Amino acid sequence: MTTDDHHRMPGDWDALVDHTPGVRARPSSTIDSDRHGPPVLTLMAAAWADLVGMLAVCTGALVAILVLGERPALPAFAWAAALAVVWWVFAAAVLVVVRQATPGMLLAGVSFLNPVSPRRVGWVLAAALVGVATLGLTGVIGGDGSILRLAAASDVVDGTA
Repeated sequence: MTTDDHHRMPGDWDALVDHTPGVRARPSSTIDSDRHGPPVLTLMAAAWADLVGMLAVCTGALVAILVLGERPALPAFAWAAALAVVWWVFAAAVLVVVRQATPGMLLAGVSFLNPVSPRRVGWVLAAALVGVATLGLTGVIGGDGSILRLAAASDVVDGTA
């Protein structure tokens, strides 16, 4: 390995792949030929993972209030929830553009097959928030991620891009 190789960043620097010579990478999950998209339970898990991410930020904000020596009152809960939603919208918008998935989708191991058009990002975020609000039941209704698929104009597949 030359010194130039140390300063060059690989194109797939953010992929979870083992680049060690002689080590075979695990095959990615396959989709059945008669089924399109991930299982319904995985789509529900993506919505729940988005909810858990928001609850983590909300909890962190309330713990910060406690650390500052104040007692969280009822208005603090509303502010913490608003902070969590704002954080999620920002993080999800970035991840939908960069990794073709919301934070919950990445945690559940699903992503969009094709890159999402920038003018559709808002629709994808709205569809994901509806999934969070219904506790993942939107995955049951469409079965194959139809709400997210329609919002992104791309199929939802197992495995991240």
